[in-house]
Amino acid sequence: MGTTSEDKKSLRSFDEIFGIVGGYGRYQLMMLIVLQFSMINLAGNYVFVSFAALRPTCNDEGLNIRDSSPCSLLSSCSNLSRPSFHTLYDDGQFVCPASTIPHNLQTVQAIGSAIGALIGGHLADEYGRKWVTFSGAVQMVGFGLLGAASPNWYVLAVAMAGMGFSYGVYNDVGMALASECVGVRYRILQTLGFQWSLALMINSLLAYFTATWRGFLTATNLLGLPILFIIPFWLESPRWLIQKKRAKEAARSLNKMMARNGNSTRFTREDLAEIELDDSKSRSYSLSDLFSTRQLSLYSLVMILSALTIEISVAIIIFDVQVLTGNPFVNIAMYGALRLWVPPFLFLTDGTTLSLFLVSLLLEGFIQPSLRSALLIIAGIVNSGVHFTIYKQYCIELFPTVMRGVAVGSFGVVEKIGGAIAPQLIILSHQYWPGISATVAISILTASLISGYLILPETRDQDLPDTKRTVPQ
Repeated sequence: MGTTSEDKKSLRSFDEIFGIVGGYGRYQLMMLIVLQFSMINLAGNYVFVSFAALRPTCNDEGLNIRDSSPCSLLSSCSNLSRPSFHTLYDDGQFVCPASTIPHNLQTVQAIGSAIGALIGGHLADEYGRKWVTFSGAVQMVGFGLLGAASPNWYVLAVAMAGMGFSYGVYNDVGMALASECVGVRYRILQTLGFQWSLALMINSLLAYFTATWRGFLTATNLLGLPILFIIPFWLESPRWLIQKKRAKEAARSLNKMMARNGNSTRFTREDLAEIELDDSKSRSYSLSDLFSTRQLSLYSLVMILSALTIEISVAIIIFDVQVLTGNPFVNIAMYGALRLWVPPFLFLTDGTTLSLFLVSLLLEGFIQPSLRSALLIIAGIVNSGVHFTIYKQYCIELFPTVMRGVAVGSFGVVEKIGGAIAPQLIILSHQYWPGISATVAISILTASLISGYLILPETRDQDLPDTKRTVPQ
């Protein structure tokens, strides 16, 4: 396919390039497949504690089972049913007598992820998307294998903090990179590459067949090794390079992308000279810039509430996997299977029906406490896949290229604050009132639903903003 010189010289925005050459090709498809495969590793490290903290069941009559910690049950129960998985509680004194260590380790991981998202976002806006994404992938595998070999919970805590840090870097920066390398119609498709539906099903199988927490961590992280040999061949975001006033490198990246897609069109630095640039004079953006205008402040408020909503709701469902009766491996696998319809649904409909799924979770809060846990899981499974994708899509489409990494990373911090709170809410629910976690989740969701309806614009089929002047109104 070729273009005329007039077409090239009239370029005023980056998305016009994809309008000329097409918004998707072999290169973007390869990136999507790699991203989806890498989710096995990311999801495995995330749900690790769901399997590693499975509680034994005591069949002794007269023993207060609900108020007994797993460590207490192991030492005092004479008729004990153990889960078909070698957990952290089964490793002698690895965590016992402190039964809350597994959930606290998940909080450590969430804190690490928050730090990784924030630092990764800043580094991506300053130094580029590609190599920051690669560094996250390397750390993810490295810390995961360290966790599998941990001699005690102190080392495991360091490993989980590292797994969290690398998740924050890889997931958020990788999403920005993938979305910036496709046309308007296909941004949602690349974002769907970060769905965990298949990854959760595969990790459930890994947990079942490895049957030990060390074997599971080893297996899921070894599957992440091939990614480390593929990402170095990815291309830097030409959209970011243009805003960094590196037009020659942007043209080179675009031309390589065209060649891999089998497209004969080529660009020069002069072809990109008229694309609007940010007037920041190469300054670095920070968290405060997300609130530098009234419009950005309102968008940031909604994104903060949405980040808390999705992370707390999903974390409560996954962390407390034994709240449903039956096999925990099947429960996690079904969590993924019930979300398999989300990618085709969102790609075909552009994800405009978010409110329907938010309401389904909102209504759950009015159900009597005795039914709350089961209904929260059902409603949360329906809602979470859609909500996560739409929320991430808004983070990318509301904030310009010059601060997109900072935006996605900063809201990633808020996500992980929610992830850090969730296991503590579960502990409180077990110790005091079972409705605590659900009540908190529903309250935040209500605020997110109302503010989103009042503030968010429709960004479907709109150009991705590159400068603060092009932020959608």
